[in-house]
Amino acid sequence: MKIIQVKTILTCPNQNYLFVKILTDSGIYGVGDASLNGREKAVADLIDTYLSPLLTGRDPEQIEDFWQLVYRGSYWRGGNIIMSALCGIDMALWDILGKSAGKPLYALLGGKVRSKVLCYSHVLGGTQEEKIAQAAEYVQKHGLKVIRLRAGLPAANGTFGVTQSQGGPKTEPWNPEQEIEGTVEYFIRIREAVGKQVGIIYDLHERFSPDQAVRVLRKLEGYDPFFIEDPVAPDCVGSLRYVREKTVVPLAFGELYKSRWECLPAITGRWIDFLRCDVIRVGGVTEARKIAALAETYDIKMAWHGPNDVSPITHAVNWHLNVSEYNFGIQEDGATDGLIRQVVSGGPVYQNGYLVMENRPGIGCDIDEEAAARYPFCKAYIPICRQEDDSLHNW
Repeated sequence: MKIIQVKTILTCPNQNYLFVKILTDSGIYGVGDASLNGREKAVADLIDTYLSPLLTGRDPEQIEDFWQLVYRGSYWRGGNIIMSALCGIDMALWDILGKSAGKPLYALLGGKVRSKVLCYSHVLGGTQEEKIAQAAEYVQKHGLKVIRLRAGLPAANGTFGVTQSQGGPKTEPWNPEQEIEGTVEYFIRIREAVGKQVGIIYDLHERFSPDQAVRVLRKLEGYDPFFIEDPVAPDCVGSLRYVREKTVVPLAFGELYKSRWECLPAITGRWIDFLRCDVIRVGGVTEARKIAALAETYDIKMAWHGPNDVSPITHAVNWHLNVSEYNFGIQEDGATDGLIRQVVSGGPVYQNGYLVMENRPGIGCDIDEEAAARYPFCKAYIPICRQEDDSLHNW
């Protein structure tokens, strides 16, 4: 079996996605997700111009060799654009391998150690009152066992609902020092609304300095967070260690990591309780399973990144990893917009606090290219934050 074509599919059903489809001379094809919110076209150009010629004519089962070829062969290692491109291809190759073997992806990773996946969903809204009401509804009507809050209002303004090209990123105001008390009060009100038995994840989204994050965490210690996500930015390794040493609250980190090497200090230092890498950012299944194994060695649980800007294909890959890895913790379940279901079929579905998935060969998803063509790519940007003095702040 040989690869005969590598296709990139850019589409925007309310949000931009970049998919990869690899065709073989056997008639079997594989699909993958290479989406990089705000930079999709750059990833597509890399695949079309540089990586597709390297794949054509190759044996699709040489997955590890091709991963190393892309990662090391360019000499300039890593980066979000390279790793996203590599992920789209890597997923598609694993999909081909599963289909050719007649087995689902999890079977290729060692088989199931669980049948369903504990998940959490985002509490969204334009005001705190809207979010509090939604949190109570999630628990009472939908049986959600864990919910996720995010510092700042509104969340992801301009990231979703894209219908035309943007000239630049939308701006959110943020003053971290003024937001500390409101951030703590919001968590406490949610805890009162949902009760003690519901897990609450709080994403601080890198919006606080180390000392500010410690102040927030210490105020929340008595309210039993499931974990606090991204209390600080990942740029300074010492910042995460500083926060870890000053709180007993479980910490989750890693969605901006791009390789196992970036994960190592937090893993070996045991500075985190949950590792939240994004499968797309680390280069796909091949690297993800290695990262999960490293985390297991240090008794750290996996909580793969899976927000609203992740397609059903990546949610499916997350699910396969979750059911086959011993050190699974919880899975983020971003509520994907309904339009993407016109383009991508398959993927996990929600049932009473868990994600389940049909047993299909490979990843278990497919792409309707005609439907994708009905939603042409629109240039869009990740939002930014600015403080009162107009200086840029972490979004």
